[in-house]
Amino acid sequence: MEAGYVILGLILAVVVIKFVKDGKSTPVKKVSTPKKPAERKPSNTELKKLTKNQLLDIADKKGIKGVQKSGAKAKVISQIRDNWEDDGDEEEL
Repeated sequence: MEAGYVILGLILAVVVIKFVKDGKSTPVKKVSTPKKPAERKPSNTELKKLTKNQLLDIADKKGIKGVQKSGAKAKVISQIRDNWEDDGDEEEL
């Protein structure tokens, strides 16, 4: 019978030591989600890298009024820049 108590005591000691040891472990750090960078109007250089069709698509998606599809690419770029509203819904270029 005494052997049973010894085995039970050893098991209990192992369990207690395990919980004490786990309690001293380093806490898990929370990873914060990165915030979006500040939204901004694209520069002329960024817009010049796009084709005229891509510029017209951006104007349609963004809801920019006053962009003439028959105009030259430079004219379309200036119309987009002039009528762009910074409302935090910038399209990735």
